[in-house]
Amino acid sequence: MVASRRKIFVYLFFVLNLVIILGSIMYLIEGEASGFDSIPRSIYWSIVTLTTVGYGDISPETNLGQTVAAIIMI
Repeated sequence: MVASRRKIFVYLFFVLNLVIILGSIMYLIEGEASGFDSIPRSIYWSIVTLTTVGYGDISPETNLGQTVAAIIMI
């Protein structure tokens, strides 16, 4: 772990930035009507989707939002 800490940091930094960017994009695409009522809640959705847990409490309803979600899942 100690020898790999730099690689772990780079990975976590990349994933954190990806989650923030994707969550913000989904907030802009979907909006409050679909349950994405704030950027932190959208970031939560992004974490759940990126880790393939998929609780189903928030889901995109527009075609563009569903396309972005599919890309994230793949």
